[in-house]
Amino acid sequence: MHKKTLHLLTLIHSIQRFTTNSLGFFWAIYFAQIGLNGIESGILFAIFTITGLLITLPGGLLNDRIPSKRIIQLGLILMLFQYLILSNTQSFTIMLILFFLGGFGSQLYNVSMDSLFYKTSEGEKPSKRIKTFVSFYLLGAGLGVLFSGNVLAHMDFQKYLLITSSLIATLLVLSFLLPSTDTFKFDMKSYKEDIKKPHVLLFMAIIFSFAIHMGSEFTSYGPFLKNTLGLTFPQMGAYMGTAIICMFATVRLSNRSLEKGTKMKTIVTLGLLFSGIGYLIMIIPIIPISLLGRIIHESGDAMMFVFLYTGVSELFKKERIGGNSGLITLTQTSAIALSSFVFGPIGSSFGDEIPIIISSVTTLLALLLLKEYEHISEKKQKN
Repeated sequence: MHKKTLHLLTLIHSIQRFTTNSLGFFWAIYFAQIGLNGIESGILFAIFTITGLLITLPGGLLNDRIPSKRIIQLGLILMLFQYLILSNTQSFTIMLILFFLGGFGSQLYNVSMDSLFYKTSEGEKPSKRIKTFVSFYLLGAGLGVLFSGNVLAHMDFQKYLLITSSLIATLLVLSFLLPSTDTFKFDMKSYKEDIKKPHVLLFMAIIFSFAIHMGSEFTSYGPFLKNTLGLTFPQMGAYMGTAIICMFATVRLSNRSLEKGTKMKTIVTLGLLFSGIGYLIMIIPIIPISLLGRIIHESGDAMMFVFLYTGVSELFKKERIGGNSGLITLTQTSAIALSSFVFGPIGSSFGDEIPIIISSVTTLLALLLLKEYEHISEKKQKN
């Protein structure tokens, strides 16, 4: 039963990531094509992430009080509405409203899917479940970019939104097969006690510093590939998809290493180094070198996702993991919202490479936080 649940969760989330990632890196290019400037694009990305930010913590808390599958279904309905209407409008005002609703829907879905993943663990080792769930949804994300990169070379972006709408509608049907989870009610003091521990706060700080670079991926990554490297849509899909698919192997290898005794500190250190340094190598305007840098970067990101999912699984009790994992996601979303709003205008004014350089530095700075995190964690284990 547990394996069937895990496989269903993995299938739904992999298709959802296929769908959203097939759009994600191409939004900025589409916005430029329909005449939006850097500030307008930055506002749309920021609205999407800020609305997600506003719903993240309440959504996480709701997952401890309402079965997660119901919230997943609400999120999918909002995403479906967003894609369907966007396929028929280019009005900035309407797009603003739709990105507002889409931000709510996407984040409700993500928080609730993660919550359902954690809540259905039934005492299993995190590494084995993470190896399946995370690696395959990253594979789906990579295949999504490969697919859309080729399709968008021959199809209008708004018509492609109809394809993504049909995929989301399919997931809505599949979601009725998801299990219902037990619900609990706790006062906010219980969650506060969970979060205020020093090693948990440092865990959140590491995630925040690392996640800043994701804002630059929304605003600058696609335009960099198009304008600096001169890639076509199929070439961009191949470039991005190949790098993301490499994350599939990295997640599985990282979890296998953990099972064989490798310390998490090693995984996280390599993750931050690979992510930051690879991102810098990526901006070298020679396609094979840039692609190599991107693969290194994505491998680092994959290791950090292993750290994120393992950390949440081990730091929090299952009955409050909805609210607590929501707060961790809120930390990540806050970093993305802030950096999206800042990096949009910076990229359009000074070049797409500048946000990438800045966010590479913030990723590497997380190594300083990691050192203190490990010190406190080791001290806690001794006590």
